[in-house]
Amino acid sequence: MSAHRLSKASLSHIRQVFNELEPAPVQVREGFFRACFIGPWWLRASAGPSVALSGLPGWQGKRFLDADTATNVLRTASGSVEKLRMQCREGASLVDGRQGVALHYGKDAVLPWRWVVDELRVLNEGTLLGMTVINLPVLRHLAFPFLLQRES
Repeated sequence: MSAHRLSKASLSHIRQVFNELEPAPVQVREGFFRACFIGPWWLRASAGPSVALSGLPGWQGKRFLDADTATNVLRTASGSVEKLRMQCREGASLVDGRQGVALHYGKDAVLPWRWVVDELRVLNEGTLLGMTVINLPVLRHLAFPFLLQRES
């Protein structure tokens, strides 16, 4: 599956693709992955401002620091900075219930990030399909897609 084919796909199609993919193994989770918002136009248009308003302005992607830890990379006027570390854990997916890999910000993270879980599956070599879930009643049934493409 190509990343390009998912760029403007419906949420239901992206979720179907996600459900068919395998979790991102530890050997894939290395280095920096540039983020790209995907899905319907309204989601692509609102995702960047939503992420900025929630505390990650200039979000560029995620850097995997080791097998169990990742951080967000932001672009600022003075260069790149890292913000909000996450723990990588294996467990049941909030999206489809299958065993998977997810990034957790932790209960001590600032709002709203303490409730956010980013689940990761392998789309193709060098590309991960992520689904952001807000782990709160009612909201946990929604999943917002993004791509992470390896840069280094």
